[in-house]
Amino acid sequence: MKYLNRHQITLYATEELLSWVKLVQPDLHRWTLETINNRPTAYLIEEEDQNCHGLALENYYKKIVKHELSYLYIDKKLWPKEITYELFSSWFTYQYHEEVCDLSSEKLESFDG
Repeated sequence: MKYLNRHQITLYATEELLSWVKLVQPDLHRWTLETINNRPTAYLIEEEDQNCHGLALENYYKKIVKHELSYLYIDKKLWPKEITYELFSSWFTYQYHEEVCDLSSEKLESFDG
């Protein structure tokens, strides 16, 4: 087992994001929070001091929101004109993990996205 020099944030949509998605994508009117959070995204971030959990989100929230909206196949024309930290905080909750372990014996690869 290998320990990665990263922390991890698992992101979950809130009811507020779900309502917005249903507004801009009416064909998703049957979605629930369980549906939208069925396969949450995990983001690796820098290791943070234990007293400062989540500060990295202030650096990455725009990138995260854009990724999540792309993942949901929301047309960019429908995205909010301004992506703020307040918007991010109202649309998502997260679970923070300090210890990230790689159990696989396969080589870890990364891809630009």
